[in-house]
Amino acid sequence: MTAREDTGVRSMPTHWDEEYDLVVLGAGAGGMAAALVSAIEGMRTLVIEKSDQAGGTTAYSSGTVWIPNNAQQRQLGVTNDAVAALEYLDALVGDRADRKLREAFIAAGPEMLDYLARHTDVGFRVYRQQPDYRQDLPGATLGGGRWSLSRLTVVRWGKTSIVSGGPFQNSCCSVG
Repeated sequence: MTAREDTGVRSMPTHWDEEYDLVVLGAGAGGMAAALVSAIEGMRTLVIEKSDQAGGTTAYSSGTVWIPNNAQQRQLGVTNDAVAALEYLDALVGDRADRKLREAFIAAGPEMLDYLARHTDVGFRVYRQQPDYRQDLPGATLGGGRWSLSRLTVVRWGKTSIVSGGPFQNSCCSVG
């Protein structure tokens, strides 16, 4: 008996029934966006959701996501620069998470919206006058950072479809 067998760890199987380039855990807005992008980029993708519906924590926010400092809001005259957004997140989160993660979020969020606009039919609308939740914190704005899906969208790749609509009445299903 080897030390590995003593610990109860089994060896990895050499044959799998299915193989994927990316396995996404959770069918919330972030997971669904990751799955969509990976499929667009030609990857074989599997989304695993433990609940009976998609949406994750985004479903609790009426299907809105907070993506400040993006090109679409600037086109509408709504200003929310990265410095103010980072100041707001720093005040909101404090030392409960690594600041580098917040910086990455502020930088990558607008890039994600631009990518989806270029490569998909997913439509978003900005809430120009929905304020940040905590107006008492530095960097809070009166609107422009919150987004929701603007129309019912069906995204298909391979045998999988995602049906999206605000406020995030989403489902993901495998067909066939």
